[in-house]
Amino acid sequence: MIIADFLLCRHSWYPAIPVTAVTIMLVLVDAFIFTRLTSKKFSNEVFPLFYNCQVHKFIDETNRLLAKKAKGPVVSLYNSVVARGYGSIDDYDSVYECCRKIKTKSYKSEYHRLMIEYCLKNNQFDKAHEEIEALRKLMEKMKNPKYIEGCDTSIKNAEFYMRIQQGNYEGAEEHYLKQLDTIKPLYPITEASYSFALGKLLILKGESERARKYLQVANDLGGDTKYKKFAEELLKKLDADKEPALT
Repeated sequence: MIIADFLLCRHSWYPAIPVTAVTIMLVLVDAFIFTRLTSKKFSNEVFPLFYNCQVHKFIDETNRLLAKKAKGPVVSLYNSVVARGYGSIDDYDSVYECCRKIKTKSYKSEYHRLMIEYCLKNNQFDKAHEEIEALRKLMEKMKNPKYIEGCDTSIKNAEFYMRIQQGNYEGAEEHYLKQLDTIKPLYPITEASYSFALGKLLILKGESERARKYLQVANDLGGDTKYKKFAEELLKKLDADKEPALT
């Protein structure tokens, strides 16, 4: 319960699977996997690594504690968790491999959310639309309002990404600003991700100086995530574009 709650419930950009759906399963496997010591370690030491953009350490610790112990339905839980880390460091081959192992019905929504990201990364927009529609169908049967809201946000993020890639920027800036303003608590990894998205959008809109502010936030907070890496690259490009040409 602690693991599912802490990782999946506290981020509005990928909130929890309905925790009640896995409560019985977690109780049954507690004696074998999620001992009190392991649960405490996750809540106090492992998940904060993710929140604070120390993603490589988060992945290493998750794998060390769970990779060889996950069996049955816990395999889907474990892969749903660690795939978020891989996505945050731009390792989408590993995200895909994790998705292949998410087979428990209770985790199908997480499977589709991860696959949406994978398809966007690979510019497979038709496939991304298919995954979005599959997630929407699952949402019709969901009863957890916070989780429904999280799935809806994932869909909106994906749709805005595709529109931006096609040159349609309408509504995207407002969406990103709203997320930065309303997500509570705003963890560093969440702020870095939306700040980078906003900075990149503003560059495309020709507002480079405004973009610099948000890219700097992503660079400062991003730790070892892809958001810092990509923000740093864009900041260097902006600096290079400002330098006077040599004559």
